[in-house]
Amino acid sequence: MLRSAFYRNAFRFVPEVSPARYAKIARMKKTTSLIVPFLLIALSPLAHASVASGAHQFKEDLKPAGRQTGHAARDAAHAIGDGAKSAGHAIADTSKRGYQATKKWVKGEE
Repeated sequence: MLRSAFYRNAFRFVPEVSPARYAKIARMKKTTSLIVPFLLIALSPLAHASVASGAHQFKEDLKPAGRQTGHAARDAAHAIGDGAKSAGHAIADTSKRGYQATKKWVKGEE
């Protein structure tokens, strides 16, 4: 009980503040509240320029990357197509030779 009464009374002392001190505090708050928006307004074009520059750089880097990706896809498709064409021709050639051999055997030319 004694302890809680001590803590309750320990923080009751509030120092007296003069009206001049209140005025100074109010001026400081007003000055600070005016400085922050002016700084934001002043730095906004710099931030915008930085973002615009970054976006432009990103666009310039993206173009060659997209082009290279497209060329790689085209080359892969051509390689697959050439392989399929070659396989198809090999099958056709083999079946043609088989047909000719069968025809000769049936006719008895060999």
